[in-house]
This record gives sequence, structure tokens and C-alpha cells, in this order.
Amino acid sequence: MAKKTNPAKGSGIKMKSLMEGDVAFSLLAIRSTAPDTRMAWLLNRALHLDFIHYCDLGGRGEPDGGLQHALLSADKPEAPRQFAAFRAANATLNRTYILITNRQNNEPLIKELAHVDYLLKIPEALPSAELAALGAAIRAIPGVLACIDVANILKYNPLLASLEA
Repeated sequence: MAKKTNPAKGSGIKMKSLMEGDVAFSLLAIRSTAPDTRMAWLLNRALHLDFIHYCDLGGRGEPDGGLQHALLSADKPEAPRQFAAFRAANATLNRTYILITNRQNNEPLIKELAHVDYLLKIPEALPSAELAALGAAIRAIPGVLACIDVANILKYNPLLASLEA
């Protein structure tokens, strides 16, 4: 099966065309009251990473957020919802991390996880012991209320499965 990758317009995120069972990744759901830039900073300090603002995802999960369309559309007077995405790369482990804000104005990006504030995606399946250690390190951050593995719950969510570094 050939995988197609399409670079998103000016965002740096690639969207992959997927078939069910085609992608394996690790996904942690984080519950915290910290704002998105603060959460990225806290994760940087705790995990010795370097999260930077990557792009904004729109309410429909489009990498450019449909922002240009919404700004040109006269029938949508309200501002479009934007969900921030941050990326960090660990050269030692040859691994990329993607932090996605799951809530904007009390509206979730991923409806199945409406109670979750952030999603941390690692575009590879980590061993369970390593994933548990990562979750424990995140739970130790002040202000983090919970951190759980949800990759099995959302394994076939097209938006999450398609986000890659």
C-alpha cells in the first residue's frame, strides 16, 4: 500500500492518507488547567524537550484551520476556533512529540475526549513500560491533574492518525 503525504499549506504538518490498522502511534491524554503555551513550557522543563508552536488546527481538524475560508466567509461573523499544536524533537531518541490543544472555548477538537485538555502524540508505538514512565513524568508536573494512555480508544481517529511531524 502506498502512503500519500500532503504538506499542509504553510503549517509544517503533513496529513497522511490512511487505511484502518495502517498506523501505530502512542497517545497520551492530559488534563490540566494550564494554558497551551504554559503546558508546552512545563513539558519542556519536565521532559527536557523543546516544544515550539507548530501550527493551528481548525475546528474541523484542517491544518490551516480553514482560517482563510472563515475570514473570507461573510456568513460566519464569529472568529474561527483554533487549536494550537506544538512539536518537539528528541535527537537522542530520534523521536518527535506533538502536543495538541483539545479544548478551545469549551469546545473539544476530539469529541470522544471532551474532558481532556491536551493530547500528546508520539508517531510511533512506544513500549508499555516507556509509555508508563512518560505518563508518570507528566503526572508529576504541578498543575497536571491526569495523564492516561488513550491510543487504543482513538486508534482509528482520522485526524490523530494523520498528524505526523
